[in-house]
Amino acid sequence: MLLVIGDSWTMGTGIWAMHFIGMLAYYLRVLSAYNLPLVIVSWLAGVIASGIAFYSLHRGFAHRFSLLIPGILMISGIGSKHYMGMASVRVPAEMHHNYWIVALFVLVAVISKSMRKSDVRLDEIHFKGHGGMRVGPTPVRLGG
Repeated sequence: MLLVIGDSWTMGTGIWAMHFIGMLAYYLRVLSAYNLPLVIVSWLAGVIASGIAFYSLHRGFAHRFSLLIPGILMISGIGSKHYMGMASVRVPAEMHHNYWIVALFVLVAVISKSMRKSDVRLDEIHFKGHGGMRVGPTPVRLGG
């Protein structure tokens, strides 16, 4: 069990770090800051998602139901981590998502990570999913 905890901590932190390094590399042309409590909660979501997946694999869950259930749980946790991380961004701009593109890449991620012989990398899916996000200026409201 201690090994599952260590693996969860390591993988969850790796997933979180990849996401935030990518966010820091994303140039927005405006000053940005982060809400620290939301950043911490997003990190915990990655660690917990990894823990659920590792625990289910450790208990032999994958042999009974293939990898579909652990894959869905893992991608759900990573999606939660992602959107909490995005919610932690503080910029003088508005973020808009094309939910069809986001849903398509979540579906691709679940299918690819649930199959034993998948070569699709999660970071590729993550950054292609960012194609569904647009950041634009906050509209100015005149007259109150």
